[in-house]
Amino acid sequence: MQAGRKYLKCAVLCYGYTLDLDEFSGVAEAAKNWGFINACAGKSVDDLPPDLPLFIARAGRDQFAGLNDAMDRFLAKALARNLPITCVNQPEAPHAFDLWDDSETTLEIIRQMLAFMRFHLAGPAAE
Repeated sequence: MQAGRKYLKCAVLCYGYTLDLDEFSGVAEAAKNWGFINACAGKSVDDLPPDLPLFIARAGRDQFAGLNDAMDRFLAKALARNLPITCVNQPEAPHAFDLWDDSETTLEIIRQMLAFMRFHLAGPAAE
């Protein structure tokens, strides 16, 4: 979210807390409860670089309070701004599903993440 970061080519967010939007405070509450820094406090989707491709993996049964609510609000706002977003939802999976859910669906999502990074970091010839 910081201007002038030309070295950033893309980002992959796996079931992560995003932004507090629309008077929602789930991210701030989680930061307080879990002791992480909320680097995006006070930011909005308008602060995102308009040309930074994002891949977002969503765990449909994420057990962390407010995480999917914040992510869903974030995705809706990012799509409304027509930002370059790729979102994959693993509907039956818990948080950290790539570590604990040994299914073909999870493996396919991991392949999609890696392909996304290959494409944006090295270009189409890397595939």
